[in-house]
Amino acid sequence: MSYKASPVIPAEGALSVFVDGSSLSGPRRGGVGIRFVYVDRDGNEIPWDSPKPGVQRGTNNQMELLAVITALKEIQGRRFRTDLLQLATKVEIYTDSQYVVDNLNRAIFEWPKNKWMKKGGPPVRNAELWQDLVRELVRLRRIKRVEIKWARGHSSGNPHNKAADALAKESADLPVRPQLVPGTIRRKKSAELTERGSVGMLGQRLKIRIVGADYLKPQKINEYRYEVMSPRSAYYGKVDFAYSEDAGMRPTHVYLVTMNRDQSYPMIAKRLLEITKSEE
Repeated sequence: MSYKASPVIPAEGALSVFVDGSSLSGPRRGGVGIRFVYVDRDGNEIPWDSPKPGVQRGTNNQMELLAVITALKEIQGRRFRTDLLQLATKVEIYTDSQYVVDNLNRAIFEWPKNKWMKKGGPPVRNAELWQDLVRELVRLRRIKRVEIKWARGHSSGNPHNKAADALAKESADLPVRPQLVPGTIRRKKSAELTERGSVGMLGQRLKIRIVGADYLKPQKINEYRYEVMSPRSAYYGKVDFAYSEDAGMRPTHVYLVTMNRDQSYPMIAKRLLEITKSEE
């Protein structure tokens, strides 16, 4: 999709909200940045920031979603400036996340009907966050017109975008909240980077070492990050993701498994046996 920059000048009478998400590595942690701006009848901008704590293991897309969710919740909270909300003709939320803007209508109309599965089978990632976003958006729209718009990021020269970006990075530097998706992750042995789709789904047997395990509650399925340990495999050393209904595989354990044959929905079809237990 091609994008045209939405206006980044807060509209008179509107409550404008500039949000951003940040994800830092070593260790992985995320943060959110939120700046509110109200323009009064005289054209004066009334800005105020909302610092928030960071999140352990937060990815960039999760943080972009969480920034919008947090803003929506704060607007509806008891401590928010109700005088400005009542005066505002509408609420405009600006995000530089194409991921959020591109998928918003799917999250409202399509994914819930498919039980949060994409067409073709694979689970929708970050489904719980999407559910939270839609729920808060619907609640606020009962009392106020709300629009979520794409705008260029902090490099656009807009001071409010820059402020949200800075707040997000400050938030990520001080993570205190637990990870958003229940799960565990351990250090991989392979020097390869994790890459989705790097292992072909050929119905083959593979020896894999589990690196991470997350439970996707809305779809009731497990997502495993694994590295291929079979020396004769063309995918030896590759690090990828696969889904499974088997909740019994643990990080740092090595298993002999059979993969499925659907590249669009990679799955561990069957766990054959456990080769080695945890090295920790």
